[in-house]
Amino acid sequence: MLDLVRYDFLLVVVGFSGLAFLVMRASKHRLPYPPGPKSFPVVGNLFSMPSQEEWVTYGKWAEELGSDIVHADVMGSHIIILNSIKAANELLEKRSSNYCDRPPLVVIKDLFGMDYNIGLLRYGTAWRHSRREFQANMGPADLEAYQPLGKQAVHRLLRNLLASPDKFAQHLRHMAGQVILSVAYGIDVLPENDPYVADAENVLRAITISTTKEALLLDFIPWLIKMPNWLPGARYKRYAREWCPIVASAVTTTYDKVKRELAAGTATPSVAAKLISKLDDDSTEEDLWVARTVPASMYLGGTDTTVSALETFILAMTLYPEVQRKAQTEIDRVVGNSRLPDFSDQDALPYVQAVLKEVLRWHPVLPLGAPRRAIASDIYEGYCIPAGSTIIPNAWGMMRDPAVFPEPDRFHPERWLSPDAPTFPNLAFGFGARQCPGRFLARASTWSNIAGILAAFDITPTKEGPPEEAYMSGVISFVKPFRCNILPRSAVAASLVRATESEG
Repeated sequence: MLDLVRYDFLLVVVGFSGLAFLVMRASKHRLPYPPGPKSFPVVGNLFSMPSQEEWVTYGKWAEELGSDIVHADVMGSHIIILNSIKAANELLEKRSSNYCDRPPLVVIKDLFGMDYNIGLLRYGTAWRHSRREFQANMGPADLEAYQPLGKQAVHRLLRNLLASPDKFAQHLRHMAGQVILSVAYGIDVLPENDPYVADAENVLRAITISTTKEALLLDFIPWLIKMPNWLPGARYKRYAREWCPIVASAVTTTYDKVKRELAAGTATPSVAAKLISKLDDDSTEEDLWVARTVPASMYLGGTDTTVSALETFILAMTLYPEVQRKAQTEIDRVVGNSRLPDFSDQDALPYVQAVLKEVLRWHPVLPLGAPRRAIASDIYEGYCIPAGSTIIPNAWGMMRDPAVFPEPDRFHPERWLSPDAPTFPNLAFGFGARQCPGRFLARASTWSNIAGILAAFDITPTKEGPPEEAYMSGVISFVKPFRCNILPRSAVAASLVRATESEG
């Protein structure tokens, strides 16, 4: 637990926070907080907060306490963890207006310069404006226009897997970058070593650094960032000096490219081109900001989630060969062996649809969702949720609830095909007004890649045996690196993949 929180950091925090803690604790509240793990004076649950696979620990707390809602105290600040679909639906869906806000997220937004990301914005006019433009360009009605781009990206992925299957993680990243860069900026990425895909990789590394446990704890003690650089909590200012220019460059380079192309009359249709073209002399500063940040949110927020889901899919197929065979049998029956599947086959392939839903359930891309902030005090089942509380929806815990998903640890797509199947397949994309606005394209892209891979390849363990089901901690959780065999199902399948070369 202390691998991410240094003793010197904790000492500084405790020293500066003690007085503030005692003052806050002096206030009275009539209703109890939800149950939580044992806390201590001043620090509260600071030493109890997990730093690895947090979602598992939060689920255990809920089980041990017999409560689907758990309270933790970090030096007087409140954290409310939701561990059931019922609690999340009641608070984040039915009472969405009170939980639309985000915590400050001072490190990733203020220091690392990721305030452009719609998903991180505080509730207000800028968020509403950005979300409106995002949804206007990424809704269900827009999918048909993006299908040719998605098909081309899937086929390039299949060719790359045929050529170098051991580099499947690298190929997945390239595919995701190809789709989103084309949609957001009209950029056709290079077959390999593309600089824009590399920029997205760099931003992912910045996100990883700026969302460690220690970084997120600074939300509760933001004044520590303003302290002298020699103090341990202030070291994120040093990190920011390295990473903030990289993040800014990734946003600016793509935007400026589209502006130049529009001026020259050579711009390819894209979300950025559409938004920039709407700007005129009457445009406000917010209009200019939205035109820059909406495509940036797509570009730098839409690649990693797709990659994470597809890595989980490949891991699941390695561990559950019977599921793979059943999905391939359905594809063979519906599509045949004279072509590869495409998005138009989706409704005719219900088992492949169920595989996608199970991928998103088995290990959610964001296992802890995205944190919310309670705007006003609230009451849930007799418990007090104070204003300003950080709300953590434990999506992983919800997806592993045996009362809703029997045998939750098993990868079992059939659960989605039964008459009493769960009715919330979009749970992985969040709740209420803060639900991921790019979910329609994300689902379509992930499904198309799953169907294409299943049609063309067999995924099996290496001779060393099946890989471990293990994930890295982070806001976006990725499978720990693993090896598997990805081989063409037949000579016919290999030839179908090679035949797509003419697409570019």
